[in-house]
Amino acid sequence: MNAIFKYLGCAVMAAVLYGCTPRVPETYTDNRELPDIYPDYTEVTIPSNIAPLHFIVDEEADAYITRISYNGKKWVTDKREVTPGISLWRDMLEATQGKTIGIEVFVEHDGQWTRHQPFQIHVAEETIDPYLSYRLISPSYVTYRDLTLNQRDLTNFDESVIYGNMMNTDVEHAQCINCHSYQNYNPRRMQFHVREDRAGTVIAYDGTLVKANLKTDSLISGGVYPAWHPTEKLIAYSVNQTGQTFHTRDLQKVEVQDMRSDLILYDVEKNEVTRIPGDADELEVFPWWSPDGKYLYYASARFIRKDTAENLDNETILRYKEIKYNLFRRSFDPANRRIGPPELVFDAAARGKSATLPRISPDGRYLMFTLGAFGVFHIWHKDADLYLMDLRIRQVRPMEEINSDDVESYHSWSSNGRWVVFSSRRYDGNYTRPFIAYIDKDGKGRKPFELPQEVPDMHRRFMRSYNIPEFMDGPVEVTPQEFASLIRGTEARPARQRN
Repeated sequence: MNAIFKYLGCAVMAAVLYGCTPRVPETYTDNRELPDIYPDYTEVTIPSNIAPLHFIVDEEADAYITRISYNGKKWVTDKREVTPGISLWRDMLEATQGKTIGIEVFVEHDGQWTRHQPFQIHVAEETIDPYLSYRLISPSYVTYRDLTLNQRDLTNFDESVIYGNMMNTDVEHAQCINCHSYQNYNPRRMQFHVREDRAGTVIAYDGTLVKANLKTDSLISGGVYPAWHPTEKLIAYSVNQTGQTFHTRDLQKVEVQDMRSDLILYDVEKNEVTRIPGDADELEVFPWWSPDGKYLYYASARFIRKDTAENLDNETILRYKEIKYNLFRRSFDPANRRIGPPELVFDAAARGKSATLPRISPDGRYLMFTLGAFGVFHIWHKDADLYLMDLRIRQVRPMEEINSDDVESYHSWSSNGRWVVFSSRRYDGNYTRPFIAYIDKDGKGRKPFELPQEVPDMHRRFMRSYNIPEFMDGPVEVTPQEFASLIRGTEARPARQRN
């Protein structure tokens, strides 16, 4: 008898610990439509090391059943939120690398079960870089003080703050941090800017922390948009004077103007700035190196001012739709730091368009950029889409397999060239969210998926935009407190200018 009670006690304990597997309905009607789920993960291609793709069934029903099939195994849940755990999900990915995960969603209405069209999640052979960093910024134009620079472990849901504005902000001091960037995905070699009070460019390089002032007497500003050289202790920047205007009737409420801009090189080791020679009528912005470090790509618009010198800023505001950027590159010799003349890569203006944010795939074959009707800050432009150029034959096409009816803007390649992360406003038109897409060896993209979250519909309630998503091969290990101490207690080191 004691043995029987002992057995029953163990069975009850097992039921408490593990629960009972929900039963899949034996009788149901097939629906040929895919289930309405959020985020939309139907038929996406994912890395073999990504965090679990949690989703919610976006249909009111009396009951729910979801069955996930992988390599002959099954996992079933009766919850509206489908949230397989980390350990189970890793087992699924390991079993299906290079294969597919099958998903069936059943819903019950008034005692009748319906099975929606089953779908698959394709698991690629290739992994993705384990970390992603981004700025989180509120939509208001005056509440930037709560802005943070964050990093996310893409293999799970862990997120941490690299640095936050509020760490050195008080009644007398206010800051804005922006433009984080890494050398070859290395989190030990990074930079970001601190604007306004206690300003400077923070540079971390293999354990050394420096706050530099890149503004010299002959430059229009300090460094703004950065691009680390892949091998040299060198960062290319555009130096810019920018401004914002606000529309009351246009759906694109904000326009960011590039009023003046040039290109510079900054030698991290020598603390030395070199101005790249340019035409005074060219607005040069968003530099980016080729993977071999032998070319510097950038966007440039020819804007000949017609008004007096006193009205230069007003003229860029009034004529903002005339400003159209083309893509150029310059050759670069790392041995002697010699840079060549501009070479036109893509003439967007000839198409009545404007191109910006050139990014080269790690194998050097593809150039991805954003194309819109005008201007350079396409994150505000609803017509902005991603385009791809095959650099071997200079053929350009829209990435229709990735684009949406809303904004696609900032984008970054993974280190193996098989993934891109980009900012999109496709879900609500208001907030930029990171989306990830697989890119095959022929430059063809697969359906993108939204950055997975532990709570499936978190982004519906999260009122901040993700800005500048960048892949990293590990986490930034400098603590927020170390960055705060440097910013608060160190005067920015003035850079020397090389003639």
